[in-house]
Amino acid sequence: MSATKTLIMWKIISILIVLMLMSCAALQEMINIDKPTAKVKNVRLTGLSLDKADLLFELDIFNPNALSVNLAGFDYDFFLGGSSFLKGQQDKQLTIASKGNSGVEVPVSLAFKEIYETYQSLKHQDSTDYKLSCGLVFDLPVLGKTRIPISKSGNVPLIKIPKINIGSLKLQKLSLTSADLLLKLEVDNPNNFSLALNKLDYDFAVNNQTWAKGLTQDILSIKDKGKSTVSIPMSINFVRMGRTIYQAITGDNALNYHLQGAIDLNTSVPLLKNFSLPLDQNGQIKILK
Repeated sequence: MSATKTLIMWKIISILIVLMLMSCAALQEMINIDKPTAKVKNVRLTGLSLDKADLLFELDIFNPNALSVNLAGFDYDFFLGGSSFLKGQQDKQLTIASKGNSGVEVPVSLAFKEIYETYQSLKHQDSTDYKLSCGLVFDLPVLGKTRIPISKSGNVPLIKIPKINIGSLKLQKLSLTSADLLLKLEVDNPNNFSLALNKLDYDFAVNNQTWAKGLTQDILSIKDKGKSTVSIPMSINFVRMGRTIYQAITGDNALNYHLQGAIDLNTSVPLLKNFSLPLDQNGQIKILK
């Protein structure tokens, strides 16, 4: 064998050895696969209203391997007061680079009406404990589908709708042609934060006839767990509205009323600022004399 052929042969052997070593190294990397790690980096209250609370769980995933790994999806179970309330699953695809971090967001929306219907005891609580149990599913080399569990506990506020009730309707002045009355509305705040009444748009009808209609813009403060009263003066003209109203006012029978409108409120909670609460009530009322 010539020297040239011998040199070429040794070069080929050297290349094959290098390729074999590289393949062995790559195979070793595949065999030594570590499970990714995950943690809840942050929890944010992204929305709050009379109807629901929106939570966002920000997850941080770290891939300790020299190879990239794929997130195939995740499942979650959200507990309130120790009982399962919401379950879900998402087939979210994500590639996490080698030695790299990636983030995943898990949004959870909590409807207060559904909460109070499911857990009667929470109707009287201002907040409750929660726990998010989440499982991240990875498609890993060698190991195959692998689920990494994580959890996070905390506290979530429970909002109640303020109540507006008619307190009284009192006759203040009466003549043959007119009557002055005072309608008092009670605003009940069942929450552990204060409210401010900014505006009240109302239409108060008695026996299918409007007695008072208007807009009040006097700011009224309602303390947490407290009540306040809104006074609405009204003047009834018998000549314009009919003598039957005179008989209704001077009589002793209960009268049918219908209160419509809207009340604009503000709160001391940053995420729950200005909101409007509709009014639509029917019932019977007696005039205090």
